[in-house]
Amino acid sequence: MKTRSLRATAASALVCVVAAAAAYSGAVSTAAAATCPPPPTAVHPFTPWNDANSYVMTTGGTFEANAPAWALSGGAAAVSGNAPNKLDSASDSRSLYLPAGSSATSACVTAPQIVGMVRFWVKNRGVADGQLKVEILVKGGVYQAGTITAGSTWSPSPMLFSNAPNYSGAVTYQVRLTPEGAGSAFAVDDVYFDPYCSR
Repeated sequence: MKTRSLRATAASALVCVVAAAAAYSGAVSTAAAATCPPPPTAVHPFTPWNDANSYVMTTGGTFEANAPAWALSGGAAAVSGNAPNKLDSASDSRSLYLPAGSSATSACVTAPQIVGMVRFWVKNRGVADGQLKVEILVKGGVYQAGTITAGSTWSPSPMLFSNAPNYSGAVTYQVRLTPEGAGSAFAVDDVYFDPYCSR
């Protein structure tokens, strides 16, 4: 009887701990969302490539010294070298370097609508068949947007669509970039996304 009582007490305590953790997790998520800035003014950076969609810069997506920092791991770093984006300031001089084994996650932005479309400038700095995985993080979920290759000179990535739900209202949005395969390495710059349902 005593053992049963102890088990019941332990189970009850576990339920309380899990509930408290869930409540805490929700509070953290809400606080994080509150700190995400709104998107900047929409622009059309890819019209020379027959893409007239409206994009905004992902938070910190220029990788310039005064830009909000991305979360970098595995040797990812902001380095010298800028993509040939005509919308860039003349003083822009940096991009993101992603060696094999690294990963980079953008600072968050609060977007009015999410279709999970992202596009950026990229060039290959590793083995010729290296691949770059692109993921979209929305409201705590991770959604695949695609895995791409790139040439040895700067060019726009394909238009990448994730399987994220079409959220509406102010939701948080992040981009995560991860090279895949031994010897894969990339340079990335000016990471944009489309929060206005241009599709």
